[in-house]
Amino acid sequence: MNTVKNIIFDLGGVIMNLDVPKTILEFENIGITNIVNNTGHHYTDSIFYDLEIGKVSAMDFIEKLKSLSNENPSNTEIINAWNAMILDMPKDRIDILSSLSDKYNIYLLSNTNSIHQKKFLDEVNEAHNFSFNNLFKKAYYSFEIGIRKPDKEVFGYVLTDSNLNPEETLFVDDSLENLKAAQSMGIKTYHIADSNSIHDLLEKDK
Repeated sequence: MNTVKNIIFDLGGVIMNLDVPKTILEFENIGITNIVNNTGHHYTDSIFYDLEIGKVSAMDFIEKLKSLSNENPSNTEIINAWNAMILDMPKDRIDILSSLSDKYNIYLLSNTNSIHQKKFLDEVNEAHNFSFNNLFKKAYYSFEIGIRKPDKEVFGYVLTDSNLNPEETLFVDDSLENLKAAQSMGIKTYHIADSNSIHDLLEKDK
């Protein structure tokens, strides 16, 4: 950590708790099945990734999901099922970000979409009475910048946009695939293996 000046954080699984199987179950309850492949790690329809890079609108996404259902779900049911994976954002993790921001330039780089963003920003901002994005010098969301991890281009975009030296930058994520892409750009990495790993990062800073 001695040479690090900038830390880029992933969101889901690092700062915010997620439960993707919960969304899969909720979709099944409204007649939408087989949305992930056999590994459970990749969506079977490109619409999910298109939404994540802003290629399609939220309404396009909702209409496509309706067409995949063997029932007749409402827009609200689609949105609620899609948002079911979003859990809480523990205050202690927010406190860790605040603590690290005293010493480092803190950034966010998240693969997310407009539907999820609205839910977690509204909930976090209300629960903690502050603007979540203000924790960071800049927050990068895939649907806003049109590229997503693990595309190496997204790391190049952040480095250039915020004028960061990769050798002075640490990327924190729970995905080894994303970390490997960051490493290929010369960025230092830290793997969040479980929910407590972010606390270990703070310990390394002492």
